[in-house]
Amino acid sequence: MVPSKIKKLFSNPIFLFIFTFCVELILNYLFEYQRIGGNYIFIDMAFAPTFGLMFGPAGALGFATATLTGELIEGIGFPTPIIDFATTFFISLLAYKLWYNILTKKKIDTPRFNSTYNIVKFFCITVIVSIVYFALLVISFSLYPGLNFSYSITDVDFNFPYILNIITFSIIFGLLLISSFNILKIPLRTPKRRITKININPYYLLTVLLICVAYIMFKEFIVGIRFIKHIFYFILIVTSLLICFNTFDRTIKPTNDNYSIIEEIILIFLIIISITIFLNFNYFNTLILSFTPDLDPSYQLLLIIAFTSILILLVSLIHIQYIEKKITNPLYTLIDTADNYFKTENRSESIINVKKYIGNDSIGVLANSFVRSYNKIKNNLKQIQITTSEKEKFKTEFDVASNIQSNMVPKNFEEFSENEFEVSATMKPAREVGGDFYDYFKIDEDNVYFVIGDVSGKGIPSTLFMVKTMYLIKNHSKFNDDLSQVIEKVNNLAYERNDEELFVTTWIGKLNLKSGKLSYVNAGHNQPLIKHGPSDFEYLNTHPNLVIGGMKDIKYSEHEINLNAGDMIFLYTDGVTEANDNYDEFYGEERLKEIINENKNEKLSDIITEINKDINNFCNNKQFDDTTMLIIKYNGAGGK
Repeated sequence: MVPSKIKKLFSNPIFLFIFTFCVELILNYLFEYQRIGGNYIFIDMAFAPTFGLMFGPAGALGFATATLTGELIEGIGFPTPIIDFATTFFISLLAYKLWYNILTKKKIDTPRFNSTYNIVKFFCITVIVSIVYFALLVISFSLYPGLNFSYSITDVDFNFPYILNIITFSIIFGLLLISSFNILKIPLRTPKRRITKININPYYLLTVLLICVAYIMFKEFIVGIRFIKHIFYFILIVTSLLICFNTFDRTIKPTNDNYSIIEEIILIFLIIISITIFLNFNYFNTLILSFTPDLDPSYQLLLIIAFTSILILLVSLIHIQYIEKKITNPLYTLIDTADNYFKTENRSESIINVKKYIGNDSIGVLANSFVRSYNKIKNNLKQIQITTSEKEKFKTEFDVASNIQSNMVPKNFEEFSENEFEVSATMKPAREVGGDFYDYFKIDEDNVYFVIGDVSGKGIPSTLFMVKTMYLIKNHSKFNDDLSQVIEKVNNLAYERNDEELFVTTWIGKLNLKSGKLSYVNAGHNQPLIKHGPSDFEYLNTHPNLVIGGMKDIKYSEHEINLNAGDMIFLYTDGVTEANDNYDEFYGEERLKEIINENKNEKLSDIITEINKDINNFCNNKQFDDTTMLIIKYNGAGGK
């Protein structure tokens, strides 16, 4: 494929003008001054409709300006160069407008030869433009008889070889250049929306145009009166002008993103044309002379090229029609069905269109495979719908379970705000529900219990085990002052019917609000951080006992410390210290200690908030485990 810089150049109108100007100037020199091919071959004229189709007004203006310049250099005096400038610009623009205004299907495409329809359309436009050009010359010769010397036309009323010259080379070079540009993905110029005062149905204009063209081509068999001929010439030119200046209310998008295999076939046939003409020139010459022995020798080469080209074009159309039917149309149907499968509700209708191509050839096997894939996708979509419905149901149930779990832990942290005891906490499950928990409650006026725990595993089983553990701890704490015995009973009950072999790490404390005495038991849990007076938080190192639910009849040790007014204790689960970003590094106990000491003088809720922020920054807002924190502040026997 060509570089993007070249594609960008061909999107610039100024470059298109310069490009077409230079090409026509060179061709004008080669086929005018050198007289290559004889007096009746004007190959460069074929580029007028071709450049008009490809590059629009910019290309038409470049070609017409080069024609004007070439004739001025040659020494041809006015008004011939001006008339040639106007006529060549007009037929170039006419070809451009005809392609986008008439003979269009639902989707208007840029000039390309990916179907027999587009090829026939191109051929018709070439014929119309050639005859319009000849009509312009006839009118010009009638007004300025002296112009005729430069064209060597002996019969200004009708000169079939001259028209055939333009048609033949327009077909050859048009097919060659347009196909090449599409294959190389070089964008062609497309029209923009334009609204004018002339707003005539283009098909009315096309009807008039075709009538005039038919008359001019077959006038010898209809009416031979010169006056009537000139009326038809005049109507033909006026109709062409109306097509060029008619309202254009569509914006066409270029379609050079891909190319059809047919365009490659066209290039192959063009090569065949060249080789055929070269190898069989003498044969074609003898054949033509045998039918027309009085033929002017200057016409021979033109007729050989024209008839050979048209013959090859007809054979190509027959072959391309077969390819369309057997290859490209099925492939386009498969592509459209695949592209629009999820954009339309009429999927069954699309598949019916594909089924008609099922057969024993390669395309038929592909279509059959496509239909099988469709049936599999259809079944999978049904299964996905069922799975999605069940997933939504589970999600709803999980949301309910999450709300239930959230409501199980206390959240009214203000209930002790004006008394001897302050508390704040947070619990963030890694999934919808988790195994972490915290709790605090009074068992009498003087003693308050607080506990934090972490169940092994995640999900529903851990949550149920967490609920069981919370219930057992709270229930047994009300009837036993010895924390070690409370945990021993809870452990034995948790161990029973523990088929999932789950366990709980927990830290439970009992604070006497009058004396500040804190009794606690550590059942395999993380060491808490404790702060005495104005000093920093430090870890409360105590040898932990075994986790709850792991073994039966385990003995647990109760420890005691005294708290003074202003002392705080911070409890957390391992989801805090083991927080990480893709397991590259753990958050760690030291970082936790640093951040809590940086905020030790803040409100309890603010301390937890700052720790959460630091964890989120460290983990890039990712969470792999349940995260729970509980902080308590003792205000002394008299309260705040």
